[in-house]
Amino acid sequence: MIKYFTVENFRAIKNESILAFDTHLKTESQSEAHPLIGLAGANASGKTALLQAISDVFWFMQHSFLTQAPDEEIPINAFCTQTHLPTRFHLIFSHNNTRLDEQKIDYEYKLCVNREKVLSESLHYYLDDKAHCAYIRQDQQITLGDQVPSMSTLGLRKNSSIISYAAQYETQVIAKSCQAYSVHSNLTLGGEDKFNLKYLEKMLKDDDFQTRLPTFLQIADVGIETIAIKKTDEAELNQLLGVIQNLEGEARLKKFLSNATQSKRVVFTHKIEGNQIDFLNQELESAGTLQFLVLLYHILSALKNGSLLIVDEIELKLHPNLVAFLLGLFQNPAENPHSAQLIFSFHNTAFMELLAPEQLWFAEKSDDGQTELFSAADFQDIKNLHQRNLENLYRLGRFGATPRGL
Repeated sequence: MIKYFTVENFRAIKNESILAFDTHLKTESQSEAHPLIGLAGANASGKTALLQAISDVFWFMQHSFLTQAPDEEIPINAFCTQTHLPTRFHLIFSHNNTRLDEQKIDYEYKLCVNREKVLSESLHYYLDDKAHCAYIRQDQQITLGDQVPSMSTLGLRKNSSIISYAAQYETQVIAKSCQAYSVHSNLTLGGEDKFNLKYLEKMLKDDDFQTRLPTFLQIADVGIETIAIKKTDEAELNQLLGVIQNLEGEARLKKFLSNATQSKRVVFTHKIEGNQIDFLNQELESAGTLQFLVLLYHILSALKNGSLLIVDEIELKLHPNLVAFLLGLFQNPAENPHSAQLIFSFHNTAFMELLAPEQLWFAEKSDDGQTELFSAADFQDIKNLHQRNLENLYRLGRFGATPRGL
């Protein structure tokens, strides 16, 4: 779980912005940070920039060595008026280290980087309330902590993190643990949504997802009884063979190969007028239904594995009651026993009532185009804030972060 995060000079965020996700936890809470963090604000206020910053720093820490070409620029975009200055990240997160007897360990990662290279980088970990150094890097000067086994750093490139590099060594337990922390985001490095239907077949091969799917289909009330991958039957294949008889040469071969790869298809079974009817084309399903299935898959996976899930515009194409139900899964210890965490942006103000002031964050763009980040808990002058209706306060303009022209 993320407990603390800062970012400076990233996209619309110019000055250092601090987000603390572990404040005012209930005494009975088993989590070390809030399992649900919501981010609200006007369009183009910087919500996506913040979620992108969290996604990007985890990607860089965990995967840059294997995904960056040796001469490739680091895909980090600084604030437009200070591209000559580096971007800085500071991240504290907790994770059960499977290589250290499932001990819960806090990791503190700092990164200073421009598009050309890593300027500085460090990782410390906290075990038994004691701080330990793992890696410190100043440009290409590397220092390993006393408890970290030696390794060659000759292969470390200037455009990749030392964590992603060290994780290639079996002896580097701390680096491998950081890399194993599961993070999923619907934002790619370019910012577009990557939770799309390419996951559909993968989803349906997941036994746990298939086991729980009927219950959630009934709750969602989308009219689907079952979803399954079915093979094309013999009659359909014979019909296909008949079609390609009339094709010539290369065109015939391409048509055959194209259709042969579709001998398996996703089938949506609906109950209509008392009959079970198969829909063989996913395009017949509503966009909201398909969006629900993809989001549900990632949510159930996160809850099962104790992962971090980052979702921009979570209510897109979905009914608000359904989104509220899905959000509630993270707040329910019975559904979230492994301390999974969801950080999401939204526009529907009704979701504010699901969040405590410390869980509700705002992005607001200043007159000079800079994004400012703050939480509802920062408004200490509001009496009895934890008993107040946050949605009403927001609608009244008490928190700001609304379109100022309206």
